[in-house]
Amino acid sequence: MTLSAQSLSKRYGAASACAAVRNASLDVGRGDFISIVGRSGSGKSTLMAMLGALTKPTQGRLLLDGTDVWTLSESERATFRACHVGFVFQFPSLLSNLTAADNVAVPALLGRTMPAEDAYARAHELLARVGLADRAEAYPDSMSGGEQRRVAVARALINAPPLLLADEPTSDLDENTEGDIIDLLEDLQRRDSFGCVLVTHDLRLAARAQRSFEMRQGALTPREVSRAEAAPRRSVTPASVAAVPDVPARAPIRLGESLWRGVRIFLPAAAAILAAILLTDFGVETYQSMRLRERTARHAALQHLALNRLRGDVQSVTDLGDGRYELTTYLQNVGGEPIYVMTPQMRAFVQVASLWQEVPMTATEENATGVTEILGKQTYRYRFDARVRDFAQLLPNYMHVRFSGSMLVSPSSTPNDDVFERKDNYYVYLKPFDVTDEVVLRRMRFSGKPPVWIPMPPH
Repeated sequence: MTLSAQSLSKRYGAASACAAVRNASLDVGRGDFISIVGRSGSGKSTLMAMLGALTKPTQGRLLLDGTDVWTLSESERATFRACHVGFVFQFPSLLSNLTAADNVAVPALLGRTMPAEDAYARAHELLARVGLADRAEAYPDSMSGGEQRRVAVARALINAPPLLLADEPTSDLDENTEGDIIDLLEDLQRRDSFGCVLVTHDLRLAARAQRSFEMRQGALTPREVSRAEAAPRRSVTPASVAAVPDVPARAPIRLGESLWRGVRIFLPAAAAILAAILLTDFGVETYQSMRLRERTARHAALQHLALNRLRGDVQSVTDLGDGRYELTTYLQNVGGEPIYVMTPQMRAFVQVASLWQEVPMTATEENATGVTEILGKQTYRYRFDARVRDFAQLLPNYMHVRFSGSMLVSPSSTPNDDVFERKDNYYVYLKPFDVTDEVVLRRMRFSGKPPVWIPMPPH
């Protein structure tokens, strides 16, 4: 298999708007190991999304063995993504209510690429290959960051794709764990001979690839793999300094003795004033440094409170009929200290092509308003109208829906400056009200009635 990207470009907005990727070309075949480096915002993730047919290029072609992927039907493109490409994203994005084996098997089960028994057999085989044979029944919240990344790698390989796209798969890991994950990818790639495109900020990791490229302001260019990423500093020798001509010294000018005696009288006072100024300056600098450290520590504590000790997710989505649904979310205080939140604000979006279309959403009357103390688990309900035409179908006959929420979090009921703004995005597949169960079951397999909603990991 050969995947060929030919002059791919991606622009957002009008023709004169932002060009995320400009005329990028890249060929990837079985056994190729390619790295892409570049600063944040240079277009790396957008290019990876186009290589995986997750987003359509504004210009250019994506060829699979000579066939333009974007001339295929939506169903055929879904098959391309399921069978030909494995994705490892910046975050593990595991489903929290599923075990490691379930998470690995999900792409095969949803895509119906193999029977359920075979999917779970391969999931356990892959978990053993990534060193997690004894963690197959563990849930994500009981696994370390490195273990979650290994599960994500195994999940990407469940359908034995000939191409693996890894978009900064070690972004928030320590150096040792980062090295372990890259070693694992290299070993799997070498044994299974799949093509691999790795996006990374680390030049040392990029140098391990067979070919390396750099993204800069949307342009993809080849780069030489070198151990010395920076040129040596040029040393300045005495010979390179221009000679300074000798200038005869002027005779010193002597002042009167009476003037010198007057100056000596004020020297002790001037020295005392100078010392006071220096001490004051040192004190101010020390105080400012202390306050900066305090603010940094306070912000870190607030961030930990809002993001680690306060859990939130979608609890349920109920079909009210006629395209109307009720969303129930929850917040849960998993620590022992008080947490206060300002009423969460929630918005709903449905994906149409590669864009998100906002749909009407309102909070129900029973939602707590104002500042609320979260004791245990607190639920919030919202109603929204999802009657949208031409929605994108990442899963056949299901809408791709995003719920975006924001709230203020504080350890105090009357916060002053100890407030942290938390933002969440929840993603679900949602069954449209006008699609019957029979239509869904023609292309999807479920143990019973097709669910109204299917949770998705953050992405």
